[in-house]
Amino acid sequence: MAGQKFTVGHDAPLLLYLYEMLPGQSRTSVKNMLAKGQVVVNGNSVTAFDTPLSAGDTLTILPKGISIARSMKADAREEVLKSGVQILFEDADYLVVDKPSGMLCVSTAKGSSAKSGHKEQTLYAILNAYVKMSARMQRKEDLIAGVQPDRSTAKIWIVHRLDKGTSGAVIFAKNERAKDILQSKWKELVAERKYVAWLEGTVEREQGAVQSWLVENPKSLKMMSFPSEVKDGQLAITHYKVLSRSRYYTQVEFSLESGRKNQIRVHAATQLGHPVAGDEKYGAQTDPIRRLALHAYTLVFRNPMSGRMVRCTSPLPESFARFERL
Repeated sequence: MAGQKFTVGHDAPLLLYLYEMLPGQSRTSVKNMLAKGQVVVNGNSVTAFDTPLSAGDTLTILPKGISIARSMKADAREEVLKSGVQILFEDADYLVVDKPSGMLCVSTAKGSSAKSGHKEQTLYAILNAYVKMSARMQRKEDLIAGVQPDRSTAKIWIVHRLDKGTSGAVIFAKNERAKDILQSKWKELVAERKYVAWLEGTVEREQGAVQSWLVENPKSLKMMSFPSEVKDGQLAITHYKVLSRSRYYTQVEFSLESGRKNQIRVHAATQLGHPVAGDEKYGAQTDPIRRLALHAYTLVFRNPMSGRMVRCTSPLPESFARFERL
């Protein structure tokens, strides 16, 4: 690790020890070192003034440039949060985020923003800017530290998508190899993928499974459902379980064997006969929370690069609680 390295000579609170160790620095500059993450104790960045030190601890003061780079990486992450996107998981290969309802995963020429000439903010654009800035600052940090930096192109790759109106957990890859492996072995690697929706009316059966073949209508862009195999049809299998009921709505958990476009929305409307609330496209008559009442709340997959299981849970939107009173 680059920087000035010291071995702690006696027990003391961190700030007091720094004053003693750096007599040529003003107290303000020493406090700034701490606040900006330049102080590392036993390999861990520390900002708390009263962190206890023990004799024999290792203490490193990082160059100012490294602390600036780390601060800018933190700022880039903060910008993601300001956009309404929560980061649920991140490593060198994958990024799992909580997408808000109303945000496109990626721009499309068929979208309303393209027709109006207005460039709509997309999840892809937000995350791509984030990983580019993070990679840029990491290269700067590595150069200062004397480490060979990774100069490969920083960008994200789409692994799967959620509808614009659907909120919840969605995966992006940070390199093409990670994307290709996860997509090609999707059924093998994705152990759990669950959604919660509020459907109009009373769903009669407590649980079950439905299947049909889905075909997209090129004019309306709606998915049409057929009970038996048809030309260009894609088999879609959806499992469901009733979670709760209110007077006019039913809360249902869905899990997917296949991941077709609009699959849950189509099956809710056509196979169960109860559209997702707020889903005017597939026949919903009500919209009590001014959004599609569908949320991807659990995503579990084996990271093919590390071999570890990754479990991401996105809390249900607060607005969903309103259905319990309707």
